[in-house]
Amino acid sequence: MLMLICASIHAQDRSAPGFVLTGNISGAQDGARVVLVDIEGQKIIDSALTQNGAFTLKGHVTEPTGCWIQCAGEYAIVQVENVAMTFKSPLKAMKLNYTAQGGREQSLQNELNNLQRSYESTYTSALDSLNNKLYGSKEERARLIKIFNEAQDTYSDIYVAFGRRHIDSYLGLDIVYRNRKLISKDSVMLLYNNLPETLKKTAKANALKIYASERLAQIGEQFTDFEVRSIQGEPFKLSDLKGKYIYLAFGSLYCGPCRKENKEIAKIYGTLRKQMNIVNFSLDLNRNDWEAAAREDGIVWYNVSDMMGTTGKIKTLYDVQGMPTSFLIDPKGVIIERFDGYQEENIKKITSIVLKKE
Repeated sequence: MLMLICASIHAQDRSAPGFVLTGNISGAQDGARVVLVDIEGQKIIDSALTQNGAFTLKGHVTEPTGCWIQCAGEYAIVQVENVAMTFKSPLKAMKLNYTAQGGREQSLQNELNNLQRSYESTYTSALDSLNNKLYGSKEERARLIKIFNEAQDTYSDIYVAFGRRHIDSYLGLDIVYRNRKLISKDSVMLLYNNLPETLKKTAKANALKIYASERLAQIGEQFTDFEVRSIQGEPFKLSDLKGKYIYLAFGSLYCGPCRKENKEIAKIYGTLRKQMNIVNFSLDLNRNDWEAAAREDGIVWYNVSDMMGTTGKIKTLYDVQGMPTSFLIDPKGVIIERFDGYQEENIKKITSIVLKKE
């Protein structure tokens, strides 16, 4: 489920040339709010209210930026550049039905959409049938699962191949970075070397280079040390915690499973605190949102960040691609478990190891 990022609208630099996006969403009620969200930057760029489906969004981006257009629980992904842009869509299933025009990056997004949409529609339909149990037998359920898996795999293959083929674009770089684990490190380095100089200067390209060229944290090896700041603004160094177990969890306010895990840990923290230090590493960029989530989730353990979002060096060195990603480190500083995603069994396994229960 897509979450609306609740950040304040930042004042735009009116002296710099920007973009004007004129759009129409048929089926939207008058006065429906349309929001343009910078996905990577975790902030709202602009918003507007519809009138007969029409709306206008304005602003300025420092570089081509992948954004959500959100309205009434529906969304679409557009590539915003400082040019005139148009957007048109029915409200229902907006991500599958919209059309948009803009700069080069949006043209590439349109090309990618044309390649992917039939497969996305197929796996979305199969998933809807599975979730709503719209099948009459085990055989029909198995058929739907097969359709879902095959369509989603093809969708993913098209996505990664498109990114590699268009590595000279911001969209291509974004795709390769998000899917780097599906590409050999030698190939990732070659793709990085083929980037235009303007793209090599981006934080995402730098993270890609770190991923391909530096040693990443691995099970069975000493943890990668780092120094950051806590949510209270105090210096924090991971190696200062050696001597007890450490549970290091990378997550974000906007990650539902991360928030669920926080609340489950809060329930058992009292029984683990003598044997284990817990460290939440936030990938949020907005400090107010970070602090609000910490209060809501009941986090009283270590809560730290480098305030570099999803392209920071520490997150990259720990090979974090999805959220949550967590590590259990033993008292000698050796990584003994890695958890990709959240499951209730994770907490049970950690408790068993730390409290040495069979």
